[in-house]
Amino acid sequence: MNTLALVLAAAGLSFTSANTSLADACDPQVIQDDTSFPIRSQVRGQQGVVFMDVLIDQRGRAADVEVVDSSGYRLLDRAAQESVLTSWQFDISNCERKDLPITHRVAVEYRNDEYR
Repeated sequence: MNTLALVLAAAGLSFTSANTSLADACDPQVIQDDTSFPIRSQVRGQQGVVFMDVLIDQRGRAADVEVVDSSGYRLLDRAAQESVLTSWQFDISNCERKDLPITHRVAVEYRNDEYR
């Protein structure tokens, strides 16, 4: 059976301008991760992992996204960035207001099993 897969992973790294104990206390988790996989990329057999630093605001939404390590395909990188900015929601219930905003590293893996 031919399948297309999109794997999401939080890399478990949070960065704040404050000390490390704040970063340990505030560990945002992805709770909504609607991520697009462009049809053009699927047809071309493009796949890869996009690592991004996401600035998470007080509402648990992405305020800014920066690609740290590219998938090697601009279309996949842009799709991942746009999806995080418009669709992702983070659980910040273990964070205190003073901890936010916080930068959290996430990874989006695009895998095209049809072409393996």
